[in-house]
Amino acid sequence: MAMTCCSKVIGFGGVSCGGKTTLSTKIKSTLPSTCVTYHQDDYYWPEEHSFWKNDGTDNWDDISAFDLEKLLKDLQEEISQGTPYIILDGIMLYEDKRLDNLINDKYFFTLPFDLFEERRLRRNYQPPEPFPLYYKEVYWPVYQQQLVLVRKRADIGV
Repeated sequence: MAMTCCSKVIGFGGVSCGGKTTLSTKIKSTLPSTCVTYHQDDYYWPEEHSFWKNDGTDNWDDISAFDLEKLLKDLQEEISQGTPYIILDGIMLYEDKRLDNLINDKYFFTLPFDLFEERRLRRNYQPPEPFPLYYKEVYWPVYQQQLVLVRKRADIGV
């Protein structure tokens, strides 16, 4: 997957409720109208997909919860068209090497748990999270594992 020299792909990965989409939107508003933004959240498998168990054990915070093939296809198409700036945000941008390799500038957002929890509890997720402490028992440990790994990488700004 060779990067077209004309496209600059900027990735904002990291903690849920950390400001990735807010910053993506703000930056997009300062760039030429040809800038495109992709949100990994738009690539979750539909609820009726066989991935979802719908018994309270669904894991929205696993790389397999996303239709990565579609995201990769859409992103590669944008790159092949020579779109000057492409902004990509999501909680698991660096989990798949194919996606990771398409991103030129990589950033990882962090938050302390108390601020993360405050922001997360203000959100009204549709569909709702599988159980009340999902964010604490499922998501936060996944984020902590990611944080350990990205801190070891010199190519990601934390």
